[in-house]
Amino acid sequence: MLTLVAATGAVLAAVLQAAPAQATVTVQTIQDDVVRLTNAERQKAGCPPLTAVAQLNVAAQRHSEDMAAKNFMGHTGSDGSTMVTRVERAGYTGWRSLAENVAAGYQTAQAVVAGWMNSSGHRANILNCGLRDIGVGHATNPNSTYGVYWTQNFGTR
Repeated sequence: MLTLVAATGAVLAAVLQAAPAQATVTVQTIQDDVVRLTNAERQKAGCPPLTAVAQLNVAAQRHSEDMAAKNFMGHTGSDGSTMVTRVERAGYTGWRSLAENVAAGYQTAQAVVAGWMNSSGHRANILNCGLRDIGVGHATNPNSTYGVYWTQNFGTR
């Protein structure tokens, strides 16, 4: 059975806050923080931890970069791509289920995970105990509407 889940609501930050200045913050550090915080929420709900998968990171990162560069937020890429197309392009094939969360405007990993947890559709993706893998994307564009763009891709193979 193939299952496809995507949260349809847009999650936006109500208040933009400046991120603390840290010279050692990298996309990898931010991705790790989102995975850690997401797994903490899953642990509270009795779900197993998600495993970061390189192909899902690539798909999520590309989508976040696309949103930042083209100044939009959504589940459809600027080229018309869907989450399925993007994760398969990145090499995540043979999946049985997929889900995606996107957000914009949140300045920190803590803020975006809290935002997703306060949105029923995004929360359902995070707390779906049947999902096993995760990829995270984070991109910035100070000349865009929201400045910061986030993607979580989830899957099970």
